[in-house]
Amino acid sequence: MTRFGASILLLGCALLAPGVAAAQAPSPTTLRTPGGEVSVVADRIEQVGPDNLVVASGNAELTRGSARLLADRIEINRATGDATAQGRVIFYDGDDRLTGQRIDYNIRTGTGVVYQGEAHAAPYYRIMGERLERIGESVYRVRRGVFTTCEDDSPSWSVRVGAGTADLEDFVYGTNASFWAKDVPLIPYFPFFAAAIRRERQTGLLAPQFGNSSRKGFFAEIPFYWAITDSQDATLTFDAFSRRGLGGAAEYRYVISRDQRGSLNGFFVHESVTTGDTRGFGSAKHSWQIDPGLSLRADLNAVSDDRVLREYQSELQARSAQRAESNLFLTKTWSNWNFVGRVYWYQDLTTERPVELQRVPELTLQGVRQTLPGLPGFLYQVDTSAVNFIRDVGSEGFRYDLHPVVSRPVALAGYATVTPFVGGRVTTYSVTATGTHTPLAGGNVIETTKDETRVRDLVDFGSDAESRASRVYGLGGFGGLDSVLHSIEPRARYIRILGHNFNRLPLWTDQIDRIPKSSWFEYSLTNRLRGRTASPEGTEAERLELLRFVVANAYDFERDRFGNLAGDLLVQPSSLVSLHADASYNVAGDGLQTYTSDASLNLSPFTASVGHRYSRQPPQIIPYFIQVPGTFNPGETFPDKPSVNFLQAGFAWDVWKHLALRARTNWDLRTDTFVENRVGFDFKFDCWAVSVEYINRSRDSTGQSSEDEFRFSVHLLGLGNVLSTRVGTGAADSGPRFK
Repeated sequence: MTRFGASILLLGCALLAPGVAAAQAPSPTTLRTPGGEVSVVADRIEQVGPDNLVVASGNAELTRGSARLLADRIEINRATGDATAQGRVIFYDGDDRLTGQRIDYNIRTGTGVVYQGEAHAAPYYRIMGERLERIGESVYRVRRGVFTTCEDDSPSWSVRVGAGTADLEDFVYGTNASFWAKDVPLIPYFPFFAAAIRRERQTGLLAPQFGNSSRKGFFAEIPFYWAITDSQDATLTFDAFSRRGLGGAAEYRYVISRDQRGSLNGFFVHESVTTGDTRGFGSAKHSWQIDPGLSLRADLNAVSDDRVLREYQSELQARSAQRAESNLFLTKTWSNWNFVGRVYWYQDLTTERPVELQRVPELTLQGVRQTLPGLPGFLYQVDTSAVNFIRDVGSEGFRYDLHPVVSRPVALAGYATVTPFVGGRVTTYSVTATGTHTPLAGGNVIETTKDETRVRDLVDFGSDAESRASRVYGLGGFGGLDSVLHSIEPRARYIRILGHNFNRLPLWTDQIDRIPKSSWFEYSLTNRLRGRTASPEGTEAERLELLRFVVANAYDFERDRFGNLAGDLLVQPSSLVSLHADASYNVAGDGLQTYTSDASLNLSPFTASVGHRYSRQPPQIIPYFIQVPGTFNPGETFPDKPSVNFLQAGFAWDVWKHLALRARTNWDLRTDTFVENRVGFDFKFDCWAVSVEYINRSRDSTGQSSEDEFRFSVHLLGLGNVLSTRVGTGAADSGPRFK
């Protein structure tokens, strides 16, 4: 044995032998206690008297399992397992850290008390108390405690409790609570406080939202998030409106397996202050990938009345919905065939009359273009459907439609491809249309029918022709691009449709029921500019569509007139900026028919977007065979005043690290009315944030008065995230997942 090893052995024996005075301990020393062995390191370790009392002083450290105690002085009773630490006391409980004036710790039971203590739980939670009593691993009973996620000595916000319990791995709760901003008690008393900590999905109260509306009065939304299991969660929200009544919202989300998940949502309000009615809306969504080629999808929506979305939804798109649609899909796919079984029904929110045309069921079988057996070079495709239409007011019945097409692509010396095609179409109706009438009370035109089978048979034939010329230009990394590809793609199509029984057909769906006798020639020219990014060796380059410009026109031989001149432009040279616009122009002298544009700018920390919609045409039926819808010319002269002229714009700007601004407008240029304007800002600090939003809504076409709405919410780090509590939105940063 070496002299060094002998010295260690002698030191250990000296510590274990009673009555030995003092010894130096330059390395860890193991002590046996009723709670097991502990490791002690200190500048000086001594055993005092016959009471098995070991005193470690000077940078003392006691370690047992994942618990570690550091102090200027630690006294250890080996008989009882009690340890007392004083002076610069730090206790590491796993990943958590506690500090205090004094700590009493029992090695055998793992319990103890921290006096004037402070616990730090990752990533940012702080729990302080006059007395923190450890009653289990990472679990403490707190007396006169303070909870916060702020690092300041005087925290920006805190919750104080008379007594409570803190599980540093799970939650904190207490009684006789109060909410403080710095040293000011904003809420002097509330009986109970609870918050989840550390977990990715935390059960507890989320940031409440308060505000005032000129229509609904003062309102409050108080959401509670419930992480039920790893695969389920829910958000429950209490809603109160001073001029309407009380209500609530709920959202439940679930994951059954990797291939099956869904959600249930609902909102209701009891308008006890006004009509006494109970109103609301709800939805259910489910997705199930039964096997790689078979899936089931459900998207169900319902409302209590036609106006509830307009009055209680926040976003303009939801408020202006004209239908509450429900779909149930069963889809089966093969390599060349697709089958869809569908049940579709909806509530029409534009009229009180039950004119909804439901499809119960709708069966569709589609065969994509594929080789025709026995005829090399020939291709065929099939579209067929069977639908049962039902409604309370108006025509209803059954329709079967079959449309096969055979084609033969022919390459012209590599310069172009010509594809002649011929097809037939048979559509059978269980009823025959006899006319229309307008109800005495007004409203939608009602179609009348008689129970007599009606069969329409069509033949369509024609040809497609297309070509492509391209050239590659090397850029050598300029602008982050290795090369660009410029291509020119001319296309042309002629289709002739002949047949019998074009008239006296029920009008159920536009694309099938309204197919006119036609002789249509359509042609277009597409310019594309694609880029390939310069990438380091061993990585795959990204391919981008930098520019696309399409110009199209048509000639209607059946009606002896030109179609409209249509254009479509896409410009996106980088992820920072993009522009998409399309237009339709009547070449016979009637001028611009429709125009849309959307532009976006993303220059972090500033983003902006603007969109414009313009149309002089009322809603119309565009035949299915028209490839560029903008070329369709119905042959009517429309008034100069547009039927649609709408501008949407918005921006978001992080002005500095503590302030973000956002604004959005929806401007009806036709009536010079701002349909909705929103302006908001967020003050964001290390442990709290304030969100303020002002919304102005104009009087709508139903006669509902204009509305001014102000929303205010405070978000505290660790006590819920910034989110909307309205139905249909997510409830947390991370939803349920399958494990």
